[in-house]
Amino acid sequence: MTSLNEETTPTLRAGEAALDAPPSGVVPTVPAGGKRRPLWRRFVGRPSNIFFLSALAVICVAVAIGPFFAPDPVATSSDVLRAPGGAALLGTDQLGRDYFSRILLGGRVSLLVGFSVALLCMTLGLVLGGLAGFYGGFADTALVKLSEFFQVLPGIVLAIVAAALFGSNILLIVLILSITMWPGVARIVRAEAMRIGQLGYVESARAAGIHSLRILWSDVLPNAMPPVLVATTMTVGRAILIESSLAFLGIGDANTPSWGALLNAAQPYMATGWWLAVLPGLCIFFVVLAVNMLGDSLNDILNPTIGRVK
Repeated sequence: MTSLNEETTPTLRAGEAALDAPPSGVVPTVPAGGKRRPLWRRFVGRPSNIFFLSALAVICVAVAIGPFFAPDPVATSSDVLRAPGGAALLGTDQLGRDYFSRILLGGRVSLLVGFSVALLCMTLGLVLGGLAGFYGGFADTALVKLSEFFQVLPGIVLAIVAAALFGSNILLIVLILSITMWPGVARIVRAEAMRIGQLGYVESARAAGIHSLRILWSDVLPNAMPPVLVATTMTVGRAILIESSLAFLGIGDANTPSWGALLNAAQPYMATGWWLAVLPGLCIFFVVLAVNMLGDSLNDILNPTIGRVK
């Protein structure tokens, strides 16, 4: 009897080990060591993210400090419409101004508008969407009606009317774009706050007598940030495109032209000065592409199951 048990026990243990082992060809999702890699490691682990993030950082640094070292962007000369190369790295415009300096100066305006609008939209979305989704009731109903009102307002038409009434400047454009684009972020925060507010740890905090505002600030909003960050990155690209469109139509600050304003000024010189339109157009294209690609990659990392075939 003893020999039978000794013979069968190793067989049973081998069978249990075989049942516990993963099927052949399946790679475990958790890395060796049992810990999942941090978000930033997963983000920089993609070569495309490193490329776009590095390029975007170089552009931001260049437009921030470049005008201090580049030639005067408003100084004119007799050397008009000079092709890129030589002393003028990116050529000159129709008034003989250094176009590299003009590109850097225009980038300041475009990036400032894009990131400012995204930051304001995220702030308004977190505050209003979080309150509406967490508390519900009248606050939720009021937010839905308010967001529907602002969503139907055409941003470009509103900017044209405001520029005609109050004059065009960067602050006015940022405010108009913010009040017309925040409902998208607020709806995401509202949905996340409603979902998180029904989870067990939030109910436990309520039962423990913790103030609702503290629960909203410390538990609900931090856990609602992943989709909000993705929406914010997308808002940067949209704001830059809309601001460039407004500047192309002549609605902008003439003293600090953006990339869209440079495109507008380049229209009469498409045949003789192709670089006047191509260079700012490429800047707009690449910056919007970079922020959208980074936002899409961030969405894939934060929501790995979206788009996966079941």
